Amino acid sequence: EACDDGNQDDGDGCTTTCASPTCGDGIVQQGERCDDGNDDNTDGCLNTCLPASCGDGFVQAGVEACDDGNRSDVDGCRNSCEVARCGDGAVWQGEETCDDGNANDADSCLSTCEVARCGDGVVWAGIETCDDGNDDDSDACTGQCERARCGDGFVQAEVEACDDGNSEDGDGCRNT
Repeated sequence: EACDDGNQDDGDGCTTTCASPTCGDGIVQQGERCDDGNDDNTDGCLNTCLPASCGDGFVQAGVEACDDGNRSDVDGCRNSCEVARCGDGAVWQGEETCDDGNANDADSCLSTCEVARCGDGVVWAGIETCDDGNDDDSDACTGQCERARCGDGFVQAEVEACDDGNSEDGDGCRNT
């Protein structure tokens, strides 16, 4: 016998089997917050006799999608133990260039978690007047994401015969 206190109380420092209490014996002792009697860290009680929680480094089946055991919110596993994804509001390093947490493509961050830019095919409100997804200056939208117009310096195919980028009539290209 490791101990014998003469009673049937498992929680007083000596078990009813006359063994010294240890974490993992299935009996919650003083200083332990849980003790499920196993070494399985993926259930509700860790083998350290502490309750499982997000951030402990063990994925709790049916409760957590991931648990990397760190406090970084920009890696593949969020601090909420959810897998990082585009649109969650945190920039996932190496995978996203921005993440504003919304699906609005008219702001500086697209719903694909890429920074908005001229030529991405999405009109960035207040910055671009058009964006046709290319850098062709001869169509209705220039490579600078401005609507093509007479006098912009680019010849719009099948619309203009010339465009010298100014408003002078006597220089070989008329204003019209």
